Amino acid sequence: MLLSQLYICGTVLYHGCLDDVQCMHRLHGSLRLEFLEANGGRMKYLIPTLLLACTEVSINKIPDVPADTSIPIIDTTEPTSEPSTEPAVEPSTEPLEGIGGYVHYYLRQVACPACMGESNEITVEFDARFHEKVYESYTTWVVPQGQCAENLTQMIPGTTLTDLGENIKAQSAGGGYIWADRNTQGVYTQTWYTDLEYDRDALYTMKRQDVDFASFTSFHGFDSVDPYELLFVDPSYAFAAPIQRTGPTFWWAPSGTNTTFMITLAVYSPDGSSLLGYVACSSGDTGMMTIPGQYLASYPTWALVAVHMARHKIELIPWEEENTFLETHMEWEVVGTGHIE
Repeated sequence: MLLSQLYICGTVLYHGCLDDVQCMHRLHGSLRLEFLEANGGRMKYLIPTLLLACTEVSINKIPDVPADTSIPIIDTTEPTSEPSTEPAVEPSTEPLEGIGGYVHYYLRQVACPACMGESNEITVEFDARFHEKVYESYTTWVVPQGQCAENLTQMIPGTTLTDLGENIKAQSAGGGYIWADRNTQGVYTQTWYTDLEYDRDALYTMKRQDVDFASFTSFHGFDSVDPYELLFVDPSYAFAAPIQRTGPTFWWAPSGTNTTFMITLAVYSPDGSSLLGYVACSSGDTGMMTIPGQYLASYPTWALVAVHMARHKIELIPWEEENTFLETHMEWEVVGTGHIE
């Protein structure tokens, strides 16, 4: 059994139950959400019977001293001249306005990778794009606090991306290091499968051609999740967490940040062969959320559920030399499994 993935502009939002999946990507305009089933849509059964029984749970811990978990990477390239900390262009004296780019730093931890068709427990993604100032946000798909949605759509500004060179770098004082190369679409991207270089709650300075041009602050996740069965790591015991049709409650800790916490429940048929629907609800980072029962009442008992618990920190940071702002989006997500009761 493998669970498929549904992407919003490269970001996994929820998972389905397909043997294989293709994701439709696009560069500009409105996002299209589409499942493409392989093998004629015929699926394998979700829970193998010959896997070893195991009830271990797994979630990444927040270190007491964040810097101690980071391994610095040294750029051994010999500079041809002394790096300059001066901006390439004199900043404008006009007030900053609009949005001139988007920086998404995203950590995803999957409790049962085999259940989701993934090879890695942890994935860290950096995605940055820059352009002429626009007056549209990249993060309107994040459900407003106190609301729920059964349809998520992201709008990406339809504008030409700006070339800042072959790559950009971002580095923190605690050893966090990002090197993102520009792809053929003009987006600066990098992916890791470890969090050793993720310096939590740290100020990262971004550079292009060794010139500082903006900065952002990273984020942290949560140590614990309840129901704890969400985090079972073995496919033969996964999907054990009860998701009450009348309205399930979820807990996480630590909490209390001034951010948005969003829980997405993707519900599948009991045999995992088809997506029945999904709901995403948001609140403040209070440590507890109840999903209203009205969104789950129609699903059958033992329908399988992929549970996505994500903390979103969205800020506008100055990009002085372009007289605009960059929209930064720090996202930390834990993916667990459960079933409808």
